Amino acid sequence: MHKLILITGATGFIGKALEARLRAEGYSVRRAVRHESIDPDEIKCTLNDNVDLWRKALDGVDCVFHLAWSTVPSTANIAPMSDATTNLLGTISLLEAIKHTRGIPLIFASSGGTVYGIPETTPITESHPLRPGGVYGATKVAAENYLMAYRRQFGVDARILRLSNPFGPGQNTEGQLGAATVFAWRALLNRPIEIWGDGSVVRDYLFISDCVSALIAAMKIPASRLQEVDPIFNVGSGQGVSLAQIVEVIGKALHRKIEIDFQSARTFDIPINVLDVERAKRILNWSPTICFEEGIRLTLESFAKTMSSKHKSQ
Repeated sequence: MHKLILITGATGFIGKALEARLRAEGYSVRRAVRHESIDPDEIKCTLNDNVDLWRKALDGVDCVFHLAWSTVPSTANIAPMSDATTNLLGTISLLEAIKHTRGIPLIFASSGGTVYGIPETTPITESHPLRPGGVYGATKVAAENYLMAYRRQFGVDARILRLSNPFGPGQNTEGQLGAATVFAWRALLNRPIEIWGDGSVVRDYLFISDCVSALIAAMKIPASRLQEVDPIFNVGSGQGVSLAQIVEVIGKALHRKIEIDFQSARTFDIPINVLDVERAKRILNWSPTICFEEGIRLTLESFAKTMSSKHKSQ
């Protein structure tokens, strides 16, 4: 059956990759964007818009992926009021609109890297206490609580994926997220790689194709399979990689030594975050398929092709 999917944050790294996969599988996609557009696949509806505009965006839609978020951890700490009024209130507006449209799954991209805070044990399971150390994680937790409250109170089919650290081709190489992608790009350009601290900070890196597969798996699972427990799932590789190891893997792939510029450690960087993904494997029938080394190889390969095509066009 032909289905229409609404994506908020469709112009971002994950949103673009998700849209491409959905279209390849035969779905139609409507992008909620910030600007007026004549593109029939786009509708102006931002996190700051009211419930009526969200209802218009939802017209005829079979599923919603809520990926839009206006901050990253560092900017959220600088402007916590803006973070809450835009992201949390925007999410509530979407929930208010969707509660009148029963049966539409709403998949929310939460943050497995920030909602737990400093872990008691690793890998971190979904039952771990939520103790975010920063504003970004606190707002994600608040949004999660609203999603589950609307699920229980109003029957909204809300589903939450706590994503680790997606990386790969298509990510902003000059942005504030995605150490693996940024490091790979800078290494190809023979630029020094900046590391805050001694390189021992460990994160769970998830290749973008596996991230998209998890989102689609969360959409496809029947609602009847999600009645027993709150549908909240960690989505990551289940493996930890330190910043120093990222540089080591890139160096091996490029067959040369990578220059590192060590900077002072950042206070908001927790020492380790690795997600337990067994629940997603069991219930969503999803598993990561691309190991970190392979993901780095594919990323470097894609970047090299991009550089080559730019050089030929000049």
